[in-house]
Amino acid sequence: MFLKLTIFMTTFLVSNGYELKQVIVLSRHNIRAPFRYDVSTDLLSPKPWPTWNMEPGALTSKGRLLEHHMGKYFSDWMIKEKLLDNNCPGDEVFVYANTRSRTKETAKAFAEGAFGDCVRIFFKNITDHDPIFRFKVRNDSAEFKTAVLNEAKKNLNSTDLRNAFLELNRIVDFGNSSYCKTEKVCDLSEAKTEIVFETNMDIPRISGGVNIGWSLVDSFLMAYYDGMPTKNVAWGQIQTKTQWESIMAILRAYLETRFEAKILDRDIVLPLLEYLSDIFQNGKRKFYLLVAQDANISVLTTSLNFKHYVLHDQLERTPIGGKVVFQKWYDKEKDQDLLRVDYVYQSTEQIRDGVEVGLQNPPQWQLLEMEKCAVDENGFCPWNDFISILNSV
Repeated sequence: MFLKLTIFMTTFLVSNGYELKQVIVLSRHNIRAPFRYDVSTDLLSPKPWPTWNMEPGALTSKGRLLEHHMGKYFSDWMIKEKLLDNNCPGDEVFVYANTRSRTKETAKAFAEGAFGDCVRIFFKNITDHDPIFRFKVRNDSAEFKTAVLNEAKKNLNSTDLRNAFLELNRIVDFGNSSYCKTEKVCDLSEAKTEIVFETNMDIPRISGGVNIGWSLVDSFLMAYYDGMPTKNVAWGQIQTKTQWESIMAILRAYLETRFEAKILDRDIVLPLLEYLSDIFQNGKRKFYLLVAQDANISVLTTSLNFKHYVLHDQLERTPIGGKVVFQKWYDKEKDQDLLRVDYVYQSTEQIRDGVEVGLQNPPQWQLLEMEKCAVDENGFCPWNDFISILNSV
């Protein structure tokens, strides 16, 4: 219901004197294979794991297809709103990806779906993360690191994860795992979580229960997203939404502890924020797409003081393929530029089912709001207020 009202609302705004002038998107990559984790998942369960016929962390074929559909949807939406026309947009758009294969392939799939073969993907030809997207601390003082550690520990301790760990014990049969036999830790709730932030680290590291739990939940979630048979998703041991929500608390705790300490985010977000700020204030193109990781979205929304939001019908706060969409609108009657920010994403089930989104079957839209940029009844805040926020951060 919400998503249909959102599409109607944007059309209604155009017909009542509002004009879409520019769209800037920060996107997470689409479905990927699980990573090589700090502790091999083979050690965490005696059960056989499903096979992924690709490199760890690589974009899957389904992820590529879903992103292609999302690109087509965005193109159709921008044409409908008269931001772009049906011709090749050329220099009117700019697509920029981090250097990881999953981000580059996601950007390529989106651009092909949206613009065919007439838009080039930009990325730096380096093996490390692009400095714009890399998480690198600039303040190396002991006081700063102590403050970050204290906030990270506070975030971690704010959630009771015992029930989630017990659920994971059951799912993976942790008591019969190789890890249990060698490390003498047979209950994940007793695998002590430690947060370390040393001089040579860009961001805090997590070891122990939360790190192990994150690797398990992440692996299950990617298998579910990619549409694997139920028997290959956590061996068929997750049957209800309640079970998913229970273990997802570990994934959220992992991300919040590592990437959502405000004092840390304001330091590491600077390259990305400066880049985006230049686009917001000086960018001449009509559409910009930046493709990065979930943590980039977490860091940006935290540092800009976005209010707490809930993405309906989604297990994640930064879903696979999800996009924070900054829109610059013009109010002709008041001769004023306005900002609207939405999270555009597919629901958990839309992703698993491989739903082809389009104008008649759109993805989910969730309005976002910043603490110091209050929105009106149409979801707008004054553009100049937004620029003031950027400059103050």
